[in-house]
Amino acid sequence: MLHVFFGKDSFSLRERLDELRSSLDDDGMLASNTVVLDGRRTSLAEVTAACDTAPFLAAHRLVIVEGLLARLAGAGRGRRAQKGGRLAGSRGPSADAASWLSLADYADRMPPSTHLVLIDGEVQGENPLRDALKGKGEVREFRPLNPRAVPDWIRSRARSFGLTLTPGAVGLLADSVGNDLWTLAGELEKLAVYAGGRPVGEEDVRALVTAVRETSVFPLVDAIVEGRPAAAVRLLRQVLRQESGAPYILAMIQRQLRHLALAREMMDAGASSRRIGEVLRLPEFALDRLLGQAPRYPPQRLQAAFRRLLEADLQIKRGIYHDELALELLVHDLAEVCGPAAAS
Repeated sequence: MLHVFFGKDSFSLRERLDELRSSLDDDGMLASNTVVLDGRRTSLAEVTAACDTAPFLAAHRLVIVEGLLARLAGAGRGRRAQKGGRLAGSRGPSADAASWLSLADYADRMPPSTHLVLIDGEVQGENPLRDALKGKGEVREFRPLNPRAVPDWIRSRARSFGLTLTPGAVGLLADSVGNDLWTLAGELEKLAVYAGGRPVGEEDVRALVTAVRETSVFPLVDAIVEGRPAAAVRLLRQVLRQESGAPYILAMIQRQLRHLALAREMMDAGASSRRIGEVLRLPEFALDRLLGQAPRYPPQRLQAAFRRLLEADLQIKRGIYHDELALELLVHDLAEVCGPAAAS
């Protein structure tokens, strides 16, 4: 049987692959009857040979090809692929892409003991092989989870761990992590171990979930970069009551300033918002905020902010000022360095 799994939601894709593996491994011999091929380099002959090989002392054989659709992306631009792999139009795909279209015909005569799985990430635009394989087996795109569906996903995943979350804990996780299912799954496992069977509330999430702890620093950094010294000092005092002290707060301020500098540099170089998000690996809400702030800060102002940050770090380490006093002076000065008044 043929399976084509592709899409941006790699978590759900891998879970579907694991589910397929589990369903085929009823005799415990699937591992020795599994072949993984690199779709960027393999040939059609290698794939069909792997599929035609009979399983050894087992009922099933699994052949996984990764990256083949991406290799052929856009290869059919300017023409159409007809049923059965016949091509129409004056311009066609490359010889490489055209040869792979015969995989659609091969799928009809593939040994019933073989499961061929094509795996890929997001496939945009025309893709002649993907289109030719539709109707030949399980062809499924895994799209990112709609943000409005995240709370239900969290509750369902938590139940699979035997974990109970309060409504506030579910909302806090959804707001802080978003639809990053890899992160959500890992944090839920961590919370399940930590809770030991008791319900998990908002305070547990704030204490253990990294993304939530980082989110609590964002308003402080916003006050700094928006030039609001009084608000920055007030928010600093709130964070000090919640977080793990000066080193953590310094690291988070440094991290955000670094993100601002990198975002500004990439924007000046013409990078797209999508590319900036890929490089910085930020949740969508944080990326949107950063892209709104970065254009307001030229390199010289960010350099001044980094110099002040280094000075505060040395003051704390050398015992010149107490941690909290050094931080208050820092955030006040940074708000004046980075704020709108500094531009005049």
